Amino acid sequence: MDITNSNRYNANSDRHNKGLETSNGAQRKPWSQSRLLRILGVAFTGSLLLAACGSTSTSSSSTTTVKSTSGTPIHGGVASYALPIGEDFSWILPLENETNYEDYDSNVESGLWRPLYFAGARGKAGVNYKLSIADPPVYSHGDTEVTVDLKQGWKWSDGQPVTSSDVRFFFELEAAGAKLGDYAPYVPGEMPDDIKSVTYNGPYSFTIHLTHSYNPEWFTGNQLTWIYPLPRQVWDKTCATCAVGHNAATPSGATAVYKYLYKESGDLSTYSTNPLWKVVDGPWTLKSFNPTTYYSVFSANHAYTGPEKPYLSGYSIYSFQSDTAETDAVRSGVLDFGFIPYSDAGQISYFQTHGFKVAPWKYFYNEVVEFGYTGPWKALVSQLYVRQAMQHLVNENLYLDQTLHGYGLLDYGVAPVYPNSDLVAPALRTDPYPYNISAAKTLLTDHGWVKNSSGVDVCERPGDASNECGPGIPKGKVFTISFTYQTGVQSYLAQVEAFVSAAAQAGIDVSLNGQSLTGMYSNDGVCPPGPCNWGMAGYSAYMWDFGQYEIIPAGGNQFGKGNYWAGGYNSTKANQLITAAHEQPGLQPLYADEEYLSKQVASLWWPLADYEIVVAKNDLGGWYPLNPYANFRPSTWYFTKS
Repeated sequence: MDITNSNRYNANSDRHNKGLETSNGAQRKPWSQSRLLRILGVAFTGSLLLAACGSTSTSSSSTTTVKSTSGTPIHGGVASYALPIGEDFSWILPLENETNYEDYDSNVESGLWRPLYFAGARGKAGVNYKLSIADPPVYSHGDTEVTVDLKQGWKWSDGQPVTSSDVRFFFELEAAGAKLGDYAPYVPGEMPDDIKSVTYNGPYSFTIHLTHSYNPEWFTGNQLTWIYPLPRQVWDKTCATCAVGHNAATPSGATAVYKYLYKESGDLSTYSTNPLWKVVDGPWTLKSFNPTTYYSVFSANHAYTGPEKPYLSGYSIYSFQSDTAETDAVRSGVLDFGFIPYSDAGQISYFQTHGFKVAPWKYFYNEVVEFGYTGPWKALVSQLYVRQAMQHLVNENLYLDQTLHGYGLLDYGVAPVYPNSDLVAPALRTDPYPYNISAAKTLLTDHGWVKNSSGVDVCERPGDASNECGPGIPKGKVFTISFTYQTGVQSYLAQVEAFVSAAAQAGIDVSLNGQSLTGMYSNDGVCPPGPCNWGMAGYSAYMWDFGQYEIIPAGGNQFGKGNYWAGGYNSTKANQLITAAHEQPGLQPLYADEEYLSKQVASLWWPLADYEIVVAKNDLGGWYPLNPYANFRPSTWYFTKS
């Protein structure tokens, strides 16, 4: 395994960061900052968990099922929901910019402008072909070509048909955004780089000619889901008073159109009045927007021609800066759909007896603690046996039961143990390194580590042999490692302290370095050029998210060559398997890729907390089961009458 740093993976592949930057200017994808700031406060301290960390429990992960809302669905009414604390809808153009690359924005956008292929159904991961504008793609010529037929009958709200010209317009703008470097989904080597050319067969069909063969599962789930047909008849211009035409047909023209649309999307004060945003093909249209509070109101698009026509006449979105404010809005009836903070999980019975249904929102993300493969602890964490030993010290069942109260999923790799998903390899549903301090000790002693008088392991057999400490680890090296973790979340601190306690029993001295969220962004990363003062880095919320732009969890953006977000992990074998998952047909290459990364402990696997504990009024139906990509989908909601 060659764990050496290469050119950093393009930072534009990174989402959910609200513009926070690392010290070298790269922006960090994996975590929505509100999740980091507010997820999982619990009512007990780390010491209670530490007292229990010597035993392994069996997870009681919540599997709440919400019964169908009784009563007859009615047409009409305006439902309201809250975004997670600190989040807001503040980017309307479905060509994501770097600082607003949030699921909260893309979820709203997909209700205004339907993507070519829609991600997720109710309680099910994958492509939702029913809600997609196109029929399932057809691959040919050894999977080097893919033909897409649009469903005829889809129309824009101005009456114009949705055609392949609108898809062509997307490709023209995407190419411009990729060159400019501010189109957030762009990753070098992926779309549009993996497209040789596109042939437009007619108004409702086009064929993409690829640079080489790709796995249809991967290309559909992680490339075609990027595409949004866009209303050329309204947007293809370079200024508000300029003529609409085929301005984007040339690279320079596309750049000018792209810059104009980005400028308009950045002007929040005109969201509800700008004619650009009035022409939609989705079930909703924006009615009003407050650029200060981000309070948004949407009305049903009565010209909507697609499936899943709304029952509701509209819906509204609230943003809150504190759990208290959001919970008060739920209790007072302002919100029809909100959240119970994990710290208030004891109040679930209150809500259930006061007119609300409660359910966990399980989602298809993953959670890890990164290893610093390019820093001062490189020699240690580059050893597979070291990572295996550390994984044996993570008591996922205990963390899930005791700190998350069962509201979460076990996570043994690049994909969590999400129920009933064929995108999760069977091997990832079983812990390859279950919690076992004795097993960790054995791995270390078998490789030449001996405890000193302080109870900390010291390398006594240096060398490269299978029973020695490993390359770069000298005789007398003390096994101590720095663990940088995000502060301010008591439940996460409890998990971290439990891990440290178990590590000490195995002879590993873990030095904790608590940091604020800003400090985390400033301190971890690949080095050089980033700082090199960490050996492990853990955040209190999800490490990687999947959804509209990435359905297939092949792990390339997280663990592939040149990555920035897994501490510089680089394995020739992993890169080969990731490439195979991208290029070879079927799910088996994906499974092989997932299983290898899992058993290699590319990062330290950690339990994934549920997205939220949802609380919804009893008379609100159609919201459950919940979308695994955190998409609210109010087009399925309805009120009932007894």
